[in-house]
Formats: sequence, C-alpha cells, structure tokens
Amino acid sequence: MTVRLTAVALVLALMSNAASGQETANPSDWLDRLDRQHRELVSQQGHVRAKGHVQAVDSGPGTITLIAEEMRSPDNTIWMPAMRMVFHVTNRQLLEGLRPGDLVEFEAAKLRGAVMIVALRKVN
Repeated sequence: MTVRLTAVALVLALMSNAASGQETANPSDWLDRLDRQHRELVSQQGHVRAKGHVQAVDSGPGTITLIAEEMRSPDNTIWMPAMRMVFHVTNRQLLEGLRPGDLVEFEAAKLRGAVMIVALRKVN
C-alpha cells in the first residue's frame, strides 16, 4: 500500500506540472530535478534524520525499503512512527553499494507531497 501511495504522489506531482503549463518530465528527470532543488523547496526545519535497516533496494525506480525508527522533523511537517516503508530517493546514486541487512543513516524531506530520502549513508 505504501508503494502505491508513493507512486500516486509521484503521478499527481507530474500531472500538476502538466496542468500548470510546466514542462512534463519523465520520472528520472523529475527525481534529478528534485535532487537539485530540494534545499530550496524545503527548509532545514523540514528535514528529518533517522536510522533504518535496509530490506530491499530497487535502483530502477529509485526506491529503498527500510525498517526505520520514528521520524519527526523540527517543524512537525513529517511525523512517522517506526515502520517498514518504501522511500523514493532523489538521487539513485545514493543506493549504490547498499544491500538488505545494511544499517543506514538517512535524511528525508517532504517534497511535493511525498517523504523522500535526500541523503543516505551506510553505517559500519
């Protein structure tokens, strides 16, 4: 269900761009643009840092499944209890070298209605 909700958020954002007359991009271009613009779109108070265990990595759509600890951003725009969830990343390179079972620290932000990972690193 979470995967469906994330996919719906992505489609709605793309449709919103098309309806507003903005150039419509494919999902890969859209993620690249978000990676470049996320600091402008969301204040630092809207970012949240957390840890999680990798369950699955799919570089095709740029997703990672994590069992993540509770997350709450300083401005309360993000609050999620500890759970297993699929996240999109804003840059597929963040997924390189990750495998199920790895412990990661990540930073997430709410971008165009979806909580997406904007920074990620493997913890030794």
